[in-house]
Amino acid sequence: MTQQTLISGIALMAGTNEDALEAMVREHARLVYRIAYSVLRNHHDAEDATQETFVRLLRYKRKLERIEDHKAWLAKIAWRVAVERSKRKRIIAMSEVEVQDGAKQMASQSTSAEENAAGHELSALLASLISTLPDPLRDALRLSTIEGLSPAEVAQVLESSEPTIRSRIFRARQILKDKLAALEIRYEITR
Repeated sequence: MTQQTLISGIALMAGTNEDALEAMVREHARLVYRIAYSVLRNHHDAEDATQETFVRLLRYKRKLERIEDHKAWLAKIAWRVAVERSKRKRIIAMSEVEVQDGAKQMASQSTSAEENAAGHELSALLASLISTLPDPLRDALRLSTIEGLSPAEVAQVLESSEPTIRSRIFRARQILKDKLAALEIRYEITR
């Protein structure tokens, strides 16, 4: 679905205050999509979640005038929609054994001609390690690092305090660092 199709559909359903709604879609559609994609990891599901987010915006359009930070408010709605969708799908995360097997496979392909493929495998490995994090840590890390939201915006989306979010991001990064170090040690041992 294109952004123009989304805007046209929402404008038709809105009836009133079309300019404000259209401006919000134009300004925030990419952010909403990226948030949905970071949770769902599927293009089509993220598009559906983006559309559902803006449909919910229509339901709450009366509140729109009272909202001070439209970006954070929409991010919160997008996050909730995506999480609800992911709970319905119940995506199964990779187990630790699969992560270790992926690291061994990546280590076996160390020729320079395959560096690009190794980069993709490293990205997949990192994504699988992130998926093993506890939900609160993973959510804070995704919104902060992947989506580029500030700790204050992440706190608003996740309905938590900013110091808590900063702590979660720090702990998530530390856990990832430790897991990567452990995989590196295992790789060196198996060489």
